[in-house]
This record gives sequence, C-alpha cells and structure tokens, in this order.
Amino acid sequence: MNLKNKVVIITGASQGLGKAIAYKLSHEGAKIALVARTEKLLMEVKNRIVNSGGVAEYFICDISNNQQIEKTVQDILNKLGKIDILVNNAGVWTDENLEKEHPEYRKRAFEVNTLGHINFTYTVLPHFQDQNSGHIFNVISNAGLLEKDNVRWKSYAATKHAMTGFTKSLRDSLAKTKIQVTGFFPGGIDTNLYENVGRQDAHNQPWMMKAEDVADCVAFVLNRPNDVYVESLIISKKM
Repeated sequence: MNLKNKVVIITGASQGLGKAIAYKLSHEGAKIALVARTEKLLMEVKNRIVNSGGVAEYFICDISNNQQIEKTVQDILNKLGKIDILVNNAGVWTDENLEKEHPEYRKRAFEVNTLGHINFTYTVLPHFQDQNSGHIFNVISNAGLLEKDNVRWKSYAATKHAMTGFTKSLRDSLAKTKIQVTGFFPGGIDTNLYENVGRQDAHNQPWMMKAEDVADCVAFVLNRPNDVYVESLIISKKM
C-alpha cells in the first residue's frame, strides 16, 4: 500500500528499532502513533518527526496491561481517526543464561513479547475487520525460528517461537480477508537493547545490523502493492 496518510501504530517506538521504523515510515508519508512507556523519549521522537514536517502523536502504554492497550487504541482513534497498520515491535530481553534467568524476567518476557502483542492485535483487529483492510506486522526475531543456536536465551526464544505460531495461525484465520499479516525475523540489530543488559561489546560485532537498514526493510514490505503479500521476511547481516 502507499503509506501516504496511513495511520501506523508502532509499539516500542521510543528507542531502538521502533524509533528507526517511526522515522522511516514518517518519511514515507505515514502518520505515526508512537507507543511506549517513557514519555520523555516519546516526546523526543515525536518532536523530531514533527520538526521534519511529519505527523506523529505519542501514547504512554505498558503493553503488558490490557486495560492500557484498550485505552491507547481508543485514544489513537480519537486523535488520528483510523488505524491502517499495527507494528508489534516492543520487547524485553536479557543476556543471562538458563541457570541465571530470574523467574520475574521470564514472566515479564511473556507478558510483553508475547501476550502484549497478542492483546494489542486483538484490540486493533475489530477495526481492521470493520474496514476489511489493514496490516499486522509482527517484529519477531530470528530467535523465533532457530532451534539450536539460542542456548543462552531460552525464555526469550520461547516468547518469539510463540509469536511465530500466533502469526501463522492469525494469517490462516484472516486468509479470506484483505487484512495482511507479516512475520518479520531480523538477526542482531545495533541498538541500546544490548547496552541495557551490559553488552556494550555487541556494537563491535560483525553480525550486527544498523537499525536504519532494518527499518528500510520494514518500509519495503509495508509499501508493497495491496495484491502482493509478504507473509514473512528473514534478514541478517551479510558477512
């Protein structure tokens, strides 16, 4: 679809890949609904978009809280009038191995990485069904495909495998509609996610992709003609 004047919700939009996607899609003419927990960071992203001539509004929401999701979606409809695309991007991660993983992290990981995205999808879906159009774009991770390589991050990988299954099931359920569902499986991305868990060394790894390059891939999929369906996209750094 042509992104001009399309309303795009991006969760986890205050930093990292979500922020890069927001800037890229705004540049393509979309109106951006920025969703995250930290108001200061959301304001910075919104201001940059607006100062560049784009349209953006921000909405403070913890996607692990379904009541907040419902309120946020209604607020977006009130402010921007419609919803055309949902980018489920928010996520949490830790670099601890299986023996050191804290139970509270496991709980939080599933609440955000899996249930948060599922609940956000089901809150937006009735609006897509009413208009018989829309695009659900799930940023998952190659951890949602790999079975042997994610030795250290068992719970994280489990949340991503769950999202892979949900994405496939949802796509099948909506196959006879004009609502598209895409699963996006990027490899490592050079963002502050690694710094947040004490992995400053990750920035120097040859397998890391730039967030801006990954955002270009997101825009590529969302810009496809309506009769071209990208069911899934797997990307990694060319070594």
